[in-house]
Amino acid sequence: MVSSKHAALAKTWVHSHEEDKGGVQVFRPADYAFPPARGRDALHLEADGSLVKSIPGPDDRTSTQPAGSWKVHGKNLVLQQQGGTSKEYAIERVDPDKLLLRPL
Repeated sequence: MVSSKHAALAKTWVHSHEEDKGGVQVFRPADYAFPPARGRDALHLEADGSLVKSIPGPDDRTSTQPAGSWKVHGKNLVLQQQGGTSKEYAIERVDPDKLLLRPL
């Protein structure tokens, strides 16, 4: 059974770095009206637990990193990329229009 937090996280979240504060990173849904920026990181969290991470490339176009997986472990979001690289975040808040993550 999929948890309600897992279901709420399953979408594309884009880093709204202008809103970061006190070590907490702010992510918004991909359809959010972002101000202009020279590229943004994005987390594509699929409902089946698969992960695709996008970052700005050297020419500001989006570059996709190798696929991986994601899961909710307690109150944390764990991102596992191919090759064994993992990153863990404390989930501070998840709403339909805002995700707050604190890198651990």
